[in-house]
Amino acid sequence: MDATFWQALSAISVIILAIGFFFAINKYLQFRRRDDAKLALDFFRDFRSDDFKAVIRSIYGVKHDAWNTLADYQRVRIDHLVDWFNLLGAVTRNREINENLAIETLGGPTAIRCWYRLLPYLRQETERRGFFCDDFEDFTRRSLSHFKHRGIPIWFSWGEEKVELVEHLQQPELKPRTIEEIRFQEKNRGN
Repeated sequence: MDATFWQALSAISVIILAIGFFFAINKYLQFRRRDDAKLALDFFRDFRSDDFKAVIRSIYGVKHDAWNTLADYQRVRIDHLVDWFNLLGAVTRNREINENLAIETLGGPTAIRCWYRLLPYLRQETERRGFFCDDFEDFTRRSLSHFKHRGIPIWFSWGEEKVELVEHLQQPELKPRTIEEIRFQEKNRGN
């Protein structure tokens, strides 16, 4: 057997290995998309549940000066909602769910509205607990950027109150921070 035979055999082996590699990558991407879709559907089911909608409505109805007087059961329900948005923010930031899908269909506008209404409570609880809603805050910031970039207004309208939130939440004292800004501020807080 001469050298050309071994060179040809090596070339065929490399081609078979490359085809196998691309096949494996393709299967992985298909598996990943299927998991993304399953996770997104689970989030969507939670988001559309009657309990979830009831908590959101109760948040919208809380007066600005009533956050300190919430009953324990109300705090538990609000914390559950915040945890849900925190989880959505974390899986979106870690690219386990497509960001555009998460913002446009799962919770972007609702996150913005809840952030607006919950801001006094979130600040109070973050001060008390330290770590509380970092990924929720980051997700809200990314949602605001998403809608601002596309020129889409997000309105909060409840009773007499009507506010366009994409612009309103650009004010420095109201604007949610990115995860990087949060980490930087936490790191420098002790200095």
